[in-house]
Amino acid sequence: MRFAVHVWTFLVFGCVICGVVCPPVTDEPAEEVETDPEAKMKEDAEMNFGLEYEHYLKEVLDTLESDENFKRKLEEANAADVKSGQIARNLDFVAHGIRSKLDELKRKELDRLRQILKLRSQLQSNGGNMDVFARMLNKDRLLAHLDHSNPNSFEISDLTKLIRQTTKDLELIDRKRREDFKKYEMEKEVERLEQLSKLDENERAEKEEKFMEMEKKHRDHPKLHHPGNEEQLKEVWEESDGLNKQEFDPKTFFYLHDTNGDGVLDQAEIEALFQKELDKVYDPTAPEDDMNERYEEMNRMREHMMNEIDKNEDKMISLEEFLRSTKVEDFKSDEEWETIDKEKIYSNKELEAFRKQREETKQRQQQKQLESEDGVNFDERRDQPVQVMHPQRQQQMHSIDTRGQHHQQQAADDLKPPQGRLMRTQGHPLSSEGHPRGNEHKRQLTKYKYPDQNESMGRPKGRHGDI
Repeated sequence: MRFAVHVWTFLVFGCVICGVVCPPVTDEPAEEVETDPEAKMKEDAEMNFGLEYEHYLKEVLDTLESDENFKRKLEEANAADVKSGQIARNLDFVAHGIRSKLDELKRKELDRLRQILKLRSQLQSNGGNMDVFARMLNKDRLLAHLDHSNPNSFEISDLTKLIRQTTKDLELIDRKRREDFKKYEMEKEVERLEQLSKLDENERAEKEEKFMEMEKKHRDHPKLHHPGNEEQLKEVWEESDGLNKQEFDPKTFFYLHDTNGDGVLDQAEIEALFQKELDKVYDPTAPEDDMNERYEEMNRMREHMMNEIDKNEDKMISLEEFLRSTKVEDFKSDEEWETIDKEKIYSNKELEAFRKQREETKQRQQQKQLESEDGVNFDERRDQPVQVMHPQRQQQMHSIDTRGQHHQQQAADDLKPPQGRLMRTQGHPLSSEGHPRGNEHKRQLTKYKYPDQNESMGRPKGRHGDI
């Protein structure tokens, strides 16, 4: 188990492979063991790194783990050889049965990729929206984690590509997490400012005052210990482990929190050390505390502790590294940890650019919605200049509108039958009662009305008349 987590977390840098245990290959069939569905779901959740080829990656790791020779080579390798993919050269020492299993895994993965590329081709031929699936169905990206020029066998080039692509993708995932959080914070601020702009002066002042009170309440929390220093670890020792603070022992602490017993503190085990500190700042029941900020704060603490202690950069903390960190002078320094709300993660310029982009996106969405309703191409309409009518011209149009209404009324009066004998003569050809087509005659006469002036000019009516 130590190898499963220690060495293969080496390969997937910055992620945790917890509880990946594969029995050694033997000639005898292994006994089938019933798997607890809940335990399986938990394991799958822990293995979820957000990679498109994650299932293939896990199967390759599980298969290679079962080879004792390859395991020993990996344990002797340094971080640079693993990250660069040089460790893949040791694939030649893997047993024949393991290589055959890897060949089969590669063929299955290529079949999966062929199905995706077939779907991509069908979408293109049917005029589908490829923008939605651009990243997912990008051919170069789909095939980047294996050597597709050799579809029959799993070679050194396949393992090298898998290691390098996984390293690259996981670094992108961490970077994207930080970018997404930055956008989230800017979105909150833009929405708050938009709400304030819709209020009158008194309401705005009241809202601002309430906002400042909530901010002050959130920041009014106990001092946070620096992640990984003596006071922070002693607090966990006392409050979480239930032990005497005066009897703190770093080695015992390490073994207590190496919960899976693999000899290293991985990402999940390190993040568990910060929960007491995070509870001081973030309460899920308090409206002034944002749980998304708590999650980002936890990641910041983990990254900081890794930078301080993880000297070989394998994204784990070994017992040797941990004990060495407790002997440096900074370990006893209890400098306060600055929370993320005290650090402005975006500039005013970035906020303004985000606001403009958000407004443009909203306008495009509204235009597309209107376009779908009336069939008008708003990309063409947007290019047409907006015509603003001069006040004098507005007055002229009003006069034309008034005259039009007068002529319309006059025409209707002219079409009325004359008063007198004809109206009193029942059944006269000009009366609607005696007309061969009856009331249809009236319906036809009403067809020749003047159109409404606003409709004739192609301009909508405003709330108070002409716009």
